[in-house]
Amino acid sequence: MKRILKTIFVAAIAGAVIFGYQKQIRTFWGRFEAQKISLSNPLLQLERGHPGLENLLGRLGGKLNPCDRPIPYSTGSFDARFGISRSDFLGAIREAEQIWEKPIKRELFVNASDTSTPDTKARLKINLIYDARQDATVKLRKYGMTIRDSRESYDALKTNYESLKNEYAQEKALFDSQAAALQQREDAYNKEVETWSARGGAPPEEYDRLNAERAAIDQDIAKINQIKDDLNAKVDRINAMVIVLNRLAETLNIEVAHYNQIGSQSSGEFEEGVYLNGPTGQEVDIYQFDDRAKLVRVLAHELGHSLDLDHLTNPKAIMYRLNQGANEKPTPEDLAALKKHCGIN
Repeated sequence: MKRILKTIFVAAIAGAVIFGYQKQIRTFWGRFEAQKISLSNPLLQLERGHPGLENLLGRLGGKLNPCDRPIPYSTGSFDARFGISRSDFLGAIREAEQIWEKPIKRELFVNASDTSTPDTKARLKINLIYDARQDATVKLRKYGMTIRDSRESYDALKTNYESLKNEYAQEKALFDSQAAALQQREDAYNKEVETWSARGGAPPEEYDRLNAERAAIDQDIAKINQIKDDLNAKVDRINAMVIVLNRLAETLNIEVAHYNQIGSQSSGEFEEGVYLNGPTGQEVDIYQFDDRAKLVRVLAHELGHSLDLDHLTNPKAIMYRLNQGANEKPTPEDLAALKKHCGIN
């Protein structure tokens, strides 16, 4: 009975592939008739002709024979602002691979650019993408703030955030008052200049006074602009704190209100990494990590998704939904899910 059901399942999948890609298949057979393409490996010919079909066929093979063939990967987008070399990044990927491979003694991933695996085409692309998430981490690091995924780190950062935000509020109120007074002063100066211009010009003593006033106003404008730059630097620092505080709250599952940034449209929502599976292939995007250990763990979590592993409820698991913790070994729940996927008893 199981053999019959498996045959029906395979036939259904094959039918779906043929129906969904009938245009490409007709094109392929047209090329075959016109150019006498070799049929020694027809699926290979289809793969070379359509990247979407290549991904679907690769995924189909993975569904029917999970863990029998390693997933070939390559690095894609790579932003040097993370301060890590491409070779170090590849080393972290290899460490993340081994988290899944060592316990079951199987090769689950392979670097498609490795010279020992010639003619292997990457099905999974791993990207290192720099945006506000990592930028916030880098900025806080410049201020001597080392962030860890712990409640102590969250509480310390929250204290610094509240202190800096109060300091900013006081300085901003003073700045607004000074800027308004300076604007009134400049408006009065401009009005006086216009009055004397309408009269045909100011007498020498008034002319000298107005020039001195203009020079004094310009000096005060320079001072107020410096204060504005200092305030903007504080805003930048506060917003970096907001991003990291929101990330830590999600990672540690702390029930607190969402912090809002100052003068920014960014929501501060945070994901260290994400796994995507689209029509042209699979991708892992890495957005943030505090140190190498965290990078390896984020990579391991997303590589787990590429193996079709779902989120787990154990907070210590590699595949826990919040991707928290610093453990670099799979839990029994992780291993049970992996063995089930690979068909290992």
